[in-house]
Amino acid sequence: MKLTSLVCGLSLMSQYASAYHIPSLDDAAAELEKRASVVATTGVPGAIYPRLEVRQMLYNKPNQWTLFILAMQAFQAQSQSSATSYYQIAGIHGVPRVNYNGVGQCSTCSDADGYCTHDSVLFPGWHRAYMALFEQQFMTVVNQIAASYPSSQLAAMQGAASTMRFPFWDWAALPRSGYPTLPVVVSEKTITVNSPTGSQTINNPLYRHYFSDPSGLYYGPFVDWPYTLRYPNSDASTAASVEQSAISAFDNIRASMQDQVFQLFSTCSDYLHFSNDDAGSSSTSCSNSLEGIHNTIHTTAGGPGSSTVSGGHMTYLALAAFDPIFWLHHCNVDRLFAMWQSQYPNSYGGSQPAPHDTWTIAAGTTQNADSPLTPFYKDTAGTTFWTTNMVKNWNTTFHYTYPEFADSDGSKGAIASYINKLYGPSATATAGSSKRTAGPEPVAAPDALPTAAPELVERQGTLLAAANGSLFQYVANIRTPRYALNGSYNIFLFHGSPTTEVPSQWILDANLIGPMGVLAQTNMTTADLIAAGSIPLTRTLTTAVANGQLADLTEANATPYLKANLAWRVAAPNGTEVDPGTIPDFEIAVFASTAAPPATQYSLPEWSAFVPLIEITVDKSGGANTTANATAT
Repeated sequence: MKLTSLVCGLSLMSQYASAYHIPSLDDAAAELEKRASVVATTGVPGAIYPRLEVRQMLYNKPNQWTLFILAMQAFQAQSQSSATSYYQIAGIHGVPRVNYNGVGQCSTCSDADGYCTHDSVLFPGWHRAYMALFEQQFMTVVNQIAASYPSSQLAAMQGAASTMRFPFWDWAALPRSGYPTLPVVVSEKTITVNSPTGSQTINNPLYRHYFSDPSGLYYGPFVDWPYTLRYPNSDASTAASVEQSAISAFDNIRASMQDQVFQLFSTCSDYLHFSNDDAGSSSTSCSNSLEGIHNTIHTTAGGPGSSTVSGGHMTYLALAAFDPIFWLHHCNVDRLFAMWQSQYPNSYGGSQPAPHDTWTIAAGTTQNADSPLTPFYKDTAGTTFWTTNMVKNWNTTFHYTYPEFADSDGSKGAIASYINKLYGPSATATAGSSKRTAGPEPVAAPDALPTAAPELVERQGTLLAAANGSLFQYVANIRTPRYALNGSYNIFLFHGSPTTEVPSQWILDANLIGPMGVLAQTNMTTADLIAAGSIPLTRTLTTAVANGQLADLTEANATPYLKANLAWRVAAPNGTEVDPGTIPDFEIAVFASTAAPPATQYSLPEWSAFVPLIEITVDKSGGANTTANATAT
């Protein structure tokens, strides 16, 4: 507390020192703070073990599951003043706007919320290091919990802990039949576990995180909410989560997320465009990105908000990391990053100017694979930060892997077979269903009309494919200013008009094709950063063929069909509808392509050049009217 007061009191002297290029007293104080207690990011020590899908852990590793729940409960209960607590590690991402590891704010970064790098080529690597820090501190608690069991259970629980890593949630793959996409164990308020003292029913630490003091969360109504919320029912301090809305929303968008993930793996071969939503605005074939897809999960988990009620914590950049679902989500984001690396091993890293400030990175600063991933130090001396290049090999660097790698030979072909089976048009695998094999697992034969009548299945080659056998593909690429609406907002594409014109209900609409979540914060108002996304339309058109609404997927028939039936809406942060034509630089453009069937089940399809279909969107509000931005890259 004394050190903090000293730093604040010397701010004017610091400005004087900076003007004359001499070390500031702020810097000196920060250096003392850093040396006093540096938390190094090392990952979990020891051998390499897989991060399991959360339901895989639940069903197959009961002792690990017990330790997971009890450790999350204990981790979240640690003092908010501890540098290794759940609260302070979550706070690295955004608020409460304080230094971590003594790594001070840059002199021009007063508008920044935390260290997280978004719209940035650093996005995948920064979050990999972040997840590693969280996991190592979490596993410290796991080992403490395991050691507290009575002698009759001690060996079993310590054995479970010795091979355990933090789990991920695969929100794009099929759930088990009859189960929701959002796991029940994440959405129920209480949970029963076998604690060291016997069976106990406790508050579920995956459902919400309780704050001992939320006042540091900076933004209202979050400073008044005593715990994290999803789809809050009010802005009052007594607000509750409407969890069923989150459950229904994820069920409604899962198929679109599956298609978006598969398109990302199939069409995004260069690191820069894969990595972040700002770079995607300059590409047609790779308009979507890992970050862009990740944004949609955030806004869907927190909820869109309305004219009277805020969205939940996950909806906003600065607050998201406090919701326990953030860590399950980001573990999956890192998994997708690792799987993408396996497919494009010669494409890693890129260079891009920082589009806006973070706590330590000034807007305009050149970022590349050797840029420091602050505040993540490699050592307790506080001399070296991790970089994107340094975290390339996730397994040997931080001692974890994923089931797809652990349960196969880990080759490019092996991982491609998992991608096809989990996310492809003939996906049959359920989330967390990988099995140990000697090599790649086979996938089902492509079936683009799974619900069609037999006679249509027989004719699917002529209905869905070009003369050369390549399947027709249609996508809607979206370009929108990320920070133009003073907070997170959502773009929704519909097959026909939505069944309601209430914006807060669009995520649940039966006619929804897919969403694009735009993740932001209320103080971020730089409108000239263009975020990009892409929503595949092929699934919707294939269903229209199966239902007899559309003759086939040739451009001659699909183009007028989409012109008549494709609609979109924009829901503002306050839950009102925004005319997309009034948003500067907003544009939706439809493209046609074809995907050549993979040469084997151990490879991904190859897409042809993207052809703009301007006639679908011309003269529609927010629709592309020219081919000026439709150059295939």
